[in-house]
Amino acid sequence: MLLEVASPFFVAIFIRLSIQVYATISHTMTDEDNHIPGIYNYCDRWCERCKYTDRCYSYQMELEAGLTEEEKDISNPKFWEYVSNNMAKALDMLRQHAEELGIDLDNLPDVEEPPPSQKVVELEGQWMKFHEEYMDKAEAFFEAGKEFFPEKGQESIRWVEMGIKGEEETLARWQDVADKREIIGWYMFFIGAKISRALNGYDEINEEHWGGPLNSDSYRTSRILVIAIERSMAAWQVFLEFFPEKEDEILDMLALLDKLRRQVVALFPDWHKTLPEVVW
Repeated sequence: MLLEVASPFFVAIFIRLSIQVYATISHTMTDEDNHIPGIYNYCDRWCERCKYTDRCYSYQMELEAGLTEEEKDISNPKFWEYVSNNMAKALDMLRQHAEELGIDLDNLPDVEEPPPSQKVVELEGQWMKFHEEYMDKAEAFFEAGKEFFPEKGQESIRWVEMGIKGEEETLARWQDVADKREIIGWYMFFIGAKISRALNGYDEINEEHWGGPLNSDSYRTSRILVIAIERSMAAWQVFLEFFPEKEDEILDMLALLDKLRRQVVALFPDWHKTLPEVVW
C-alpha cells in the first residue's frame, strides 16, 4: 500500500534525476538566460505543482523530450531505456569537458574520503530512526485505510442523503483529502533521501569553495527538507480534522515529524535564507 501511495514520486524521480544530471552538465548560464541557476538541484521534483517550470532548464528539457506513455511507465523497458540514455549522454558530455581540461576520468588519483564526524553519525541515526518510524506508521495507516476509507465514504453519503451535509461540501472535503494523501505519498520517501544528502555534506559547509555555509549543498538541501516535512504535517492535519476517530495514529505521526523538523532547524537555523531565491 505504501508503494502504491508513493508510486507517482518514484516515476518522476527516476525521469527527472536522469534529466537533471544531463541539465547540470550541459547548461551554461548567460546574462540573457531567464532560467534560475540550479533550481532543479534543490526542489522537490514535483514539476506538476511548481510555479517556476518556465524558468527551470531541467523542466524545459523534459518538455522537449516529449515522453511517450511507455516512457512514463516504470514497468516498461522503454522507461528504463530513456533513463539510461539520459545518463549516458550526461557521461559523454562530462568526458568531453574533462578532456578539454586535460583530465583523464579513467585514471583519476585515489582520494580517501574522510569519515563523517561523530556528530553527523549520531544525527543521521536519530533522524533516520524518526523517518523509519514515521514510514512504518504511515504504511499501517494506509493499509488499514483500505477498509476504513470506503466505510467513511458510505457515512458521508448517508449524511448527504439525510440532509446533514451538502453534496458539494462533502465532495470538496473528499477531494481535499485525496490531494493531501497525494502530498503525503510524494514526500514520504523524499524526506529520507534529503536527510542523507543534508547530513552527508554537513562537515564541509565551511569549505571556502562554497563562499559561506548558506551556499553549501548541505544547507540548500536543508531548505527543501524542512519544506517537505512541513507540507507533510499540514496534510496530516487535514486528515486529523476529517478522521477524528484516527486521532491517536495521526498524532503519533505528527509528533515524529515535529521532532525531526525541530532537529533539522536546530542544525540549520538559517535554512530559509538559502538559495535559490524562490518562494516554494
